[in-house]
Order: sequence, then C-alpha cells, then structure tokens
Amino acid sequence: MQSKSLAEKAYQEIRKKIITGKHLPGDVLSENGLSKELEMSRTPIRDALLRLDSEGFIVTLKNRGILVKELSYKELFEINELNNCMSSFAIDLVNEGNSTFNLEKLQLHLENQLNAEEHDNYYEYVQQTILFGRTIIEATNNHVMLQTYDSFRDKTLRIAMVNWKLRPNEKHYSANEINSKIYEAIVAKKYEHAKTVIKEYHAYNLKRFITRGII
Repeated sequence: MQSKSLAEKAYQEIRKKIITGKHLPGDVLSENGLSKELEMSRTPIRDALLRLDSEGFIVTLKNRGILVKELSYKELFEINELNNCMSSFAIDLVNEGNSTFNLEKLQLHLENQLNAEEHDNYYEYVQQTILFGRTIIEATNNHVMLQTYDSFRDKTLRIAMVNWKLRPNEKHYSANEINSKIYEAIVAKKYEHAKTVIKEYHAYNLKRFITRGII
C-alpha cells in the first residue's frame, strides 16, 4: 500500500511540474534525479514514469534517457476548433430557448480571469479561462461533450503554460478580452454576436499559427 501511495504521489508531483512548465519540452529526466528531488526510492519513481509515458507526457529514447515530450501546437489548434464548435452549439440551444446559461458562474470565472491578470498569475488565469469555456458548454446538457472538453484540459493548460514561459514577449491574457465580449453578448442575449466573436478569435488564431508555420 505504501509503495502504491508513493507511486501516486510521485506521479502527481512530476505530472504537475510538466503541466505547469517547470519541466519543459525536451528536458531530460532521470530516475536518480527525481528520486533525490522527491526524497523517495526509485521504485515508485519508475512506476510514475511508466504511467506518464503511457499518457504521452514523456518518452523514453535509447541513449538519450527520459525526455519530456514536445508539444503539438497543431493539436492545440484542433482542440480549440472542437471547443469552438461545442460552444457555438451551446449558444444555438440557448438562442432557440432549449437551454440557459449559468450567468453567475460565467461572471465568476470571468472576474477570476481578470483578477489573475492583475496579479500576473498566469496559471490561475488559464484555469479560469478553461472553466469559463466549460460553463458555456454545460448549457448543452451533453455529458459526452463535457467529458471530451475535460479530457483536453491538462493538454490545454500545459501548452498555455509552456508557451507563456518560452514566449514572454508575446501577447498573453488575450482570452480576457474575448471572454469579456462573449459574456457581454450573452447577457444582452445577442447570441449571434457571441458566435461571431468566437469565429473572429478562431480566425485570429489560425492566422497566428500559419505565420508560425505550425499548421
């Protein structure tokens, strides 16, 4: 039981450092180094690394060791496309009178986003941005859509955190402006305008990714 508990602890600690960008893509990890860092034997570390490998966070290469896996910005773009489709579907349902938005939750997550920017807490900002998007999709009352959205949460969070660390001169916190516009449109029941904002932001991201040669 203790070994399993330590393996779970090691897994959670290493995973969190990868997601938050403390272990960046291409970083080399070692069982010995992690064992010293987490103050536990190599056995639970090995179990944790096997689990992280199966989830696609790390990769073991011959003669190179254990590497933190590189990011796929193309995958991020495709995730965003899917999320946009689900959000637009939720807006259509509300517009047709078949559902409602939880405006209090939307306002709470938006305020938390804006507050995170004021305190330069990018990790909290990304988390609240994800929750804002999830609250919109909740209006579909579709559990499969929500499970799909949640399944990409950590990938989205990781890519955002790594991008923030590796590209400090780029514009960050851009979702604050976008989500503010979406929220205002939803409150005013200007649902087509809310969808237009989503489409415009998608076009902006598409242009940005093409410029970078990502897609």
